[in-house]
Amino acid sequence: MNHFKKTTIALSLAQIAFVSSGTATAQTAPAANNEKIDSIVVSATRRDTMLQETPMAITAFTQETLANNQVKDLASLVAMIPSLNVEQHGDSGGVHVYMRGVGSANHTELGDPAVAFYMDGIYMPRPQAATALMYDLSRVEVARGPQGTLNGRNSTAGAVSLVSGAPSTDKVFGSASITVGDYRHLQTQAMINIPFSDSVALRLAAIKDSHDGYVDFQKGSNVLPGAAKYGAGNQEGARASLLWKITPDLKASFIADYYKDTGAGNIYLAVEPRAGQALRSALVDTPGTLDQSIMSYKGKISYKLNEATELQYMGGFTRYQRTNANDADAGLFPGFKAENRTDWSTFDSTSHEFQLRSDDNSPFQWLGGVFLFNEKNKIRFDIDRSQIAPATLAQDIASGSVIFVQPTVGQYASMMSFIQPDRQLKSKAVFGQISQDLNDQLKLTAGARYTKDSKSDVGGRNWACPGWPSPGVYGTTPLPSDAYAYAQLVTPGGGLVNTHNVGPGGTINAATCGRNYQGENDASLEYSQATYLARGEYKLAKNTLLFASVTTGFHSPAIGDGGATTKPEKLTSYELGFKADLFDRQLSLNIDAFMMKYKDKLESQVVNNVLANFNAAGATVKGIEAEWAWRPTNVDRFTGNATYLNAVYDDFISCDTDAARANGQSCGSTAPNVNVGGSTMKHAPKFATTVQYEHDFTLAGGMLTPRASLHYESMSFVGSGAFNNEVPGHPGVKKQEAYSTLDLSLRYAPYNKAYTLEAFVTNATDKAVKLDVSDLCGDLPCRPDQQLFGAFYNAPRTMGVRVAYKF
Repeated sequence: MNHFKKTTIALSLAQIAFVSSGTATAQTAPAANNEKIDSIVVSATRRDTMLQETPMAITAFTQETLANNQVKDLASLVAMIPSLNVEQHGDSGGVHVYMRGVGSANHTELGDPAVAFYMDGIYMPRPQAATALMYDLSRVEVARGPQGTLNGRNSTAGAVSLVSGAPSTDKVFGSASITVGDYRHLQTQAMINIPFSDSVALRLAAIKDSHDGYVDFQKGSNVLPGAAKYGAGNQEGARASLLWKITPDLKASFIADYYKDTGAGNIYLAVEPRAGQALRSALVDTPGTLDQSIMSYKGKISYKLNEATELQYMGGFTRYQRTNANDADAGLFPGFKAENRTDWSTFDSTSHEFQLRSDDNSPFQWLGGVFLFNEKNKIRFDIDRSQIAPATLAQDIASGSVIFVQPTVGQYASMMSFIQPDRQLKSKAVFGQISQDLNDQLKLTAGARYTKDSKSDVGGRNWACPGWPSPGVYGTTPLPSDAYAYAQLVTPGGGLVNTHNVGPGGTINAATCGRNYQGENDASLEYSQATYLARGEYKLAKNTLLFASVTTGFHSPAIGDGGATTKPEKLTSYELGFKADLFDRQLSLNIDAFMMKYKDKLESQVVNNVLANFNAAGATVKGIEAEWAWRPTNVDRFTGNATYLNAVYDDFISCDTDAARANGQSCGSTAPNVNVGGSTMKHAPKFATTVQYEHDFTLAGGMLTPRASLHYESMSFVGSGAFNNEVPGHPGVKKQEAYSTLDLSLRYAPYNKAYTLEAFVTNATDKAVKLDVSDLCGDLPCRPDQQLFGAFYNAPRTMGVRVAYKF
């Protein structure tokens, strides 16, 4: 793996030197009256089709569009996709992806995302895959709504597909770019395509992206000099793609793809900061560390049996690994330390898919396939909790020194470790789809898929000592009678920084843990599910398409702590769409109306220190999405999207954790369950829109293009627990009020040159937007009715310049 990475990066850097030597293809001035909308090919139907002729809600962008909009990952693509939201997370190295208000907040090895993520056709099962860098892509495709017939499980909300740039046997070509910005942002990337013959070509690409963190250390933080601030990024990627045209009818491609992130991760920030406290700051006693990598190998073989039939195989192996540490209390309770830490983890997955399909141009088209998928996970996740005496805390604050949360005998410390050595999934599926052109205008499509899965957890254990959960009210918790249990947990403070009770540098393990409590997670379940698709298309005119569909999908059931299991989530989606290229293809307009009915919708929420997975009774999601691209002249471009969304729970018996705590109650014991049917779901603003405008000016022998992109969202709920209710005493804490963000850029492309220059500002107004909100008192020694809210926020205003070169 390291050899592959170093070789690819070295070749890419050699290409930068080669490009810099002056071998380049000149760019000429654009032809007049070039006012038509650019076309793009997508493969969401498992066939190559033009975007405007694909009968589904799908958005696609080329690498050039991504680069011009400073898109480097899925989170930075949000404003460009209708109904898409991405929230950050701290102790998992991943993100939670939502579409149309539907997603999964279970980022652990116990859960699966609701938006499926694919890289070159290979399913990536862990949510951390959505953090991978987007570079040297042919395109990115985002399909909204259930994709269960062709894509299968866990695509109830939609699917994101990255398609890397393909090798070409035509000629040598390449590109390179460098981006420099504030927060010491530096990004370099390069690509070269090398044809060895008329039948073999190799394409190499690499990227490196780093920047400082956005969260300042507050006075009293216990960090070593030079520690990376939370939000700091240090990512790199490398890819090698080989094309081999074995015979005119037999073609194979192989891709090795590497990604690594050694940034600092993210941290909750105080939603209600203390007087004088900056929003983007935290009292840190666990500096963020992250070391995660994804290595994948993918292969595709296509064989044309005859003029009308093709056999195709796609297979892949992916290994994802992670270690990280995160300050889980975010400094909201001085004198108390809560550290979440992944000591080790490995997630291996393999997939195989066989397809037999007809010619794309036949009036009757058919496709059949078999899909096999296995995943094996193992992880150790530690939770470290400790606190110092109030007198010690007061002394540290008075002296202005570091708040050193290393308890001595007689003070509090506890820990818990989740060890999952063998968690597996085995999935098998068969699928098929047929389409018939009844005439030049009308086409009907039907498809079905049958999936059979088995999940198991063998030997999974949770152990805690000396007791769990966290202590009671700070400064009032009496020592237990067996104080020896505490004595062996803690080491008298010796001035060490970032010491642990358990894990690296700690003295406690399962054998020596006092008052050892062990919980078993052993469980297994088997289930099967059939999904189907029925769709009709009607060509109203040459460039105008109407379509209607009924689609079903499902999300896998979950295995939780203690071996608890859920039912699968199911849904039926009804969709009516319109796609048109108007005014001689100067205006592209797509409109999609939908209604999705969920049954046994899966939810995840931390209740009494435990991540609980459970089924809501149901939910209904209705809305209208519109996308447009308009070129009224050859120098003006208007693009954008708009969404109206109504996403509510139908009938959901649940405990409102926020209301319970405000009343000094506890879910599962003293707090009542209530029906929260009618409540709006997370990340489901009633209205959202993005409007972008570009204009080309001829200047100094080149083209100067300013761009402005405005994104607006109405109020939305971004925290679970309160549902549509206000948290007593904390108005608006779990809402993100209506907001706007603005991105600006200025790009210059000289004629007859092969380079471009660009200056840009993202989030120009420096708007702070809440992405996710939680009450952290579940893990802190708060009073029974006390609440401290932390949130993940978007990135602040950033700016930079980019130079790109092609040949």
